[in-house]
Amino acid sequence: MNYWLKNMGSLNHIIVTCRPGNEELCEEEIGNALFEIDPNIVIEKTRFKGVLIVRSKEDLNRLFRRIKSGEYGFVERVVPLQIIVSKNVDEIVDKAIKLLPDKISEVCLKITIRGIRGLSSRIWSSLRKALLSRGIRVVKDAKYCIYVESVGDLIGVSFLEKNSDRVHASRLF
Repeated sequence: MNYWLKNMGSLNHIIVTCRPGNEELCEEEIGNALFEIDPNIVIEKTRFKGVLIVRSKEDLNRLFRRIKSGEYGFVERVVPLQIIVSKNVDEIVDKAIKLLPDKISEVCLKITIRGIRGLSSRIWSSLRKALLSRGIRVVKDAKYCIYVESVGDLIGVSFLEKNSDRVHASRLF
């Protein structure tokens, strides 16, 4: 078993994406942004083109804010995994619901499952059903989203402002 998967509970995880083929440049940009916070940061290339995993013992929100405050040419998306879950759909739904603030009336769902065929659609329908049963509408233009992201066996759930995962590449003109 991968060392990091075995020791996930003690680490924070962020999924970072870039265009396929730009992984090394993306890794350098993220490393430059985060090294000051955590000189022991680990940035791991995955078997999925354009997808990296950042692992750190430092505060997840601090890492996310630092990444979001920078300008990048290659980083496209950044998703902090607020809760790590198993492949169990019921657990994923339960943990996602627990992330929601009390008075939320609508959310959007952003589900990206890499490497586990069919799980995405099962999560989508179960999570949508659970939200609707609590009176929470699922709409595309909601201010907040539930993100369910995976890279192989690493699956995480987050509750973020819509499109806060997007990093707008700096333009060099």
